Amino acid sequence: MKNALLLSFILLISFSVTAQSGLEVRGYFGVSGAMANWNEDLDGASSVDIESFREVGILIFKNVSERFSLSGGLNYSFAKVKISSCPLCNETGLPYPYNQDFKMLSIPVYAEYALGKIFYAAAGPILDFQLSEENNFSDQSGMGFLAGLGAKVKTEQFAFSIFPNYKRHNVIPFEKEGNYKQILQELGVQFGVGYLF
Repeated sequence: MKNALLLSFILLISFSVTAQSGLEVRGYFGVSGAMANWNEDLDGASSVDIESFREVGILIFKNVSERFSLSGGLNYSFAKVKISSCPLCNETGLPYPYNQDFKMLSIPVYAEYALGKIFYAAAGPILDFQLSEENNFSDQSGMGFLAGLGAKVKTEQFAFSIFPNYKRHNVIPFEKEGNYKQILQELGVQFGVGYLF
């Protein structure tokens, strides 16, 4: 997490030095209901519960027109993993150990379109890098996507936003893991504060 925060801070400084009109730097915190489901129904496969899914991040927006803007940034996600398989196994419920701490670094790049003065729609790809190992489900590193509808209120220098969204990870994985894979999906909300240049 220290590396993600340091990289976010460096990005913030570099963009503030080259700041120009039409830029917004937004920090945000988000919570999600998340699940990792198999891409096909499998009888006897273990089930994965993703609990306490949280995210922090920073985005940099550039206005392309009055209603349209592009953004990119860094997102750090973390959660707890619980795998249930057989009730007669060890204390974790499994015959093998696994890492309960899930961590992922993402690079979202998406377009935002204003639907009036307050509401907006946003969508675009996400590049994911799973940082945690031995979570015992499919590695989520790869390309995914994000889509959502949000609301934003601006003052002279600040913007306050709430952004309910849907994310799907591992749509195009970096490494093929056979015919079956688990896909992490999120339904969540981000709360953000931005500074306008």
